[in-house]
Amino acid sequence: MTTIITVTNQKGGVGKTSTVLNLASQLAFSGRQVLIADFDPQGQCAIGLGLNPEPGAFNLMVNTGRDPREFIRATGRKGLSIIPGDRTTATAQIVINAENRPLDFIRGLLRPFREYQYIFIDTAPSVGGIQERAIFAADRVLIPSATEFFSTNGLGQVVNTLGQLAKQGWEGKLLGILPTFYDEVSSESKETMQELTRNFGEAVLPPVHRTTLLREAPAEGKVAHEMDPQHRATHEYHTLCQHVIKFS
Repeated sequence: MTTIITVTNQKGGVGKTSTVLNLASQLAFSGRQVLIADFDPQGQCAIGLGLNPEPGAFNLMVNTGRDPREFIRATGRKGLSIIPGDRTTATAQIVINAENRPLDFIRGLLRPFREYQYIFIDTAPSVGGIQERAIFAADRVLIPSATEFFSTNGLGQVVNTLGQLAKQGWEGKLLGILPTFYDEVSSESKETMQELTRNFGEAVLPPVHRTTLLREAPAEGKVAHEMDPQHRATHEYHTLCQHVIKFS
């Protein structure tokens, strides 16, 4: 059985791609077969794994007559593969909007990849076609939210989008809200955590702390557990990995 997890927020800079890379890698490291589908035009998933961005996501969405497995790339990590993206993904969004592709379009594209136990979708923060279809494809949605003032604005928008899509037939569930860039010394972080818990209760997951390692790892083409298996960030994403396994 395949579980599709879309990691999304309508605000940028919340640790979305870092969460995709570290969580997917942790699941693969634990013995699962995992595929990352990078539908963000920045193509940072490939870069963060030490690979080059490619128009894989564009080809998957636009060149639908080709074998979709042509666009999968190995990452050099056991159990972890990727459909990389690049700036052409933005062009794909224009195409699917112009052709008025249905809401379940992306879910249909991912249907052939049932050999994977988990498929992670990374999305751009902007709405306009791909994000809504990526959420509609999901069995579970994970929303990273920075523990900073104003970050809850984007969170509220994406939660509202989930509600609207549910009215249109989306049958997935919220996996959780992941507080990111948490700094236990900062009053801003602590107040934002309190606000998240007050508004969303048990949906709020244990936070991922702000750390230099998570900033430096992508430049090395590595994830947290490859940089330092004993680092706090590694343990935090391991905890998140266990949550995913339990609730998917």
